[in-house]
Amino acid sequence: MTTNLPAQLSTLNREITALTERLAPVHEDAVLRSLGAMQAAGMTIPAGIDPKKLGAVYGYALSGVPSCGLSVATQKLIKGEYAGNPDILLGAIPKPPILAALCRLEARPVADERLRKRDILETVRPAEKTVDRSPEVMARIRARINQFRQEQAAAKVNAIVHEPVSPERAEALSRMLELPDARNISAEQMAYRRKIQTDIEGSAA
Repeated sequence: MTTNLPAQLSTLNREITALTERLAPVHEDAVLRSLGAMQAAGMTIPAGIDPKKLGAVYGYALSGVPSCGLSVATQKLIKGEYAGNPDILLGAIPKPPILAALCRLEARPVADERLRKRDILETVRPAEKTVDRSPEVMARIRARINQFRQEQAAAKVNAIVHEPVSPERAEALSRMLELPDARNISAEQMAYRRKIQTDIEGSAA
């Protein structure tokens, strides 16, 4: 059974993105909606908190907590699912620090799931090979390239059929060799000059 790796990677990336969005810090309007939902369910405001400052107080306490944590905690509070928790009074909105702690607790499974999927992604994703571009490696590569070029140039010269050189041709070649060299001479040009020298010497034999 073969695995469609690109599709698997795409699915994992989408799932991780969705989990990351759920773990995004809660917005102020979400805090107000949560408080409104609990008050609409008949839950009372903790003693000592000014109802006019309710949004500001809880907004400060819940700043940075994951949005999914607040959503889950609000639902469970309204349904009375924290009945066994001694810090939570049924029918009352938890104090700001207690509600913040509940939000983080409820968000932990989502964070753990995102971590698990990230580990899977790193396992199935092909490892990227690192190219060594250190000065030593690049110098060896340049040396091999130069050697290859010289070998190719010599091979081209040796592939030329050597025919007897007439005295007139030898004299012309000698005049060519007497011309001044260019500033930069390629390996192929050097090989050709050596061939000319060999031809001249051969005609003189």
